[in-house]
Amino acid sequence: MLRSLSAVCARPPCRPPALLLLPPARSRKTRHDPPAKSKIGRVKVPPAVDPTELFVVTERYRQYRQTVRALRQEFSWEVRRKLQESRTGVLERKVREEAAEHQRLMAWNRAENQRLHELRIERLRREELEQEQRQAEEQARRALEEQARVQLKEQEVLQLQEEAKNFITRENLEARIEEALDSPKSYNWAITREGQVIRSQNRGS
Repeated sequence: MLRSLSAVCARPPCRPPALLLLPPARSRKTRHDPPAKSKIGRVKVPPAVDPTELFVVTERYRQYRQTVRALRQEFSWEVRRKLQESRTGVLERKVREEAAEHQRLMAWNRAENQRLHELRIERLRREELEQEQRQAEEQARRALEEQARVQLKEQEVLQLQEEAKNFITRENLEARIEEALDSPKSYNWAITREGQVIRSQNRGS
């Protein structure tokens, strides 16, 4: 025992025990602890409530509860109705009626699809005929334009052939020179400010 006490006393005095190194634990006051000095005499006053806001919130909550109540009643009524129908055999009759209705609607759907298919075929045939007619009209218009262009070119060729008769070539060069010498022309003339033409008296010049 003395040995153990001596070992404890041999520890350095500046080293704290390991228990004191733990952080302090924070907790709430118990109901037996007295209040703080700054809280003594304080009276808790509830926050002010806006009457208009309180009325709106209350009304909305009432509507919400009414809606939820109606939904619950509707769901419960549907469950009871299904249970009653299953018990009385109405459900089987309704299934047969729904199957007959489905067959009738499918037949109507097939007939409607056939009618629309025929209308579509007729529309496509009519559009094809209109397209062929437009192409024929376009070809006829192009043919007329080509014919008009050819005629215009032929007229131009004929006009050039007529004008080519007056062209100077090697064959008629001497004849044209003799013709020009036999019919001299004088360009020695002037125009006055009044617009009168004054020609030279010497015709041979």
